[in-house]
Amino acid sequence: MDALRRRLEGRRGATLDVVGIGECSLDEVWILPGPLPDGGKVRATGRELLGGGQVATALVACSRLGLRAAFAGAVGDDEVGKTVLAGLSDEGVEVTSARIVAGGATRSALVLVDQTDGGRTVVEHLDRRVAVPHGELPLELIGRASVLHLDATNVGTSLAAARLARERGVVVSLDVDHLAPGLDELLSLADVCITSESLPAELTGAADLEGALRKLATMTGAFVCCTLGARGAAALDGGHLLLSPAFATDVIDTTACGDTFRAAAICALLDARPIGDILRFANAAAALKCRALGRRGCPRKPEVDALLARA
Repeated sequence: MDALRRRLEGRRGATLDVVGIGECSLDEVWILPGPLPDGGKVRATGRELLGGGQVATALVACSRLGLRAAFAGAVGDDEVGKTVLAGLSDEGVEVTSARIVAGGATRSALVLVDQTDGGRTVVEHLDRRVAVPHGELPLELIGRASVLHLDATNVGTSLAAARLARERGVVVSLDVDHLAPGLDELLSLADVCITSESLPAELTGAADLEGALRKLATMTGAFVCCTLGARGAAALDGGHLLLSPAFATDVIDTTACGDTFRAAAICALLDARPIGDILRFANAAAALKCRALGRRGCPRKPEVDALLARA
């Protein structure tokens, strides 16, 4: 972690805190009165249209937490793409380097939210043509950032972007929640790796969380963490397993909680906080997100600080 902190300190003169390349989306959110039934009909209690996608949502959360953020992923030249970029811009995220793919369909998703516990089911539609070609990555924009935030939606693009970032001394943050070809190399280029709960075991074959994270730490960067849903998060701190419990909260919707956690972790890393404080800050931000649908619930930094002060 000391080397990572020195690298972040060396980026203090950067004009952007975080640049994101990866998934963006327009989500149609339906609120259901209970779990999705096995056949038959169910009457929704509400319906909303919200911006989504794991990288785009993390950038909105970063912006609300006071970071200077830019999106350099891809959208189609359809109305959905225009809506997605306008939504990011309205949240203070720079979008001038986003790639617009002629004839492409921007990712969209149907999100079914169980209002009894905030659980969700996501049905996505995507166009594989809507991506950033390796030769068209925004070199100047990446070089302006302290952190490059990536996902594993398009591993080839993320690999190329991570290599460019490392050449320029930019810290690479990776959000990964599924296995994919090329993931091992992408992990090796990440400085900050935050995964879903199941991925460390799937990647390493270790049966227990501590063993899985220890093995994952040999494959990736200095900061290794996994989210644990309602149980909080876990990370390695000086080789020791650190568990940080979630904050109790009323749950409206868990969509975007993981993206908010990752954004808050980046924010806390840039603040040079200890690992335990990073996890607490990120858990608090994720808990506050649960109060509203999708990224609408992403908190601002004073709200997170106030929750931590009360806890």
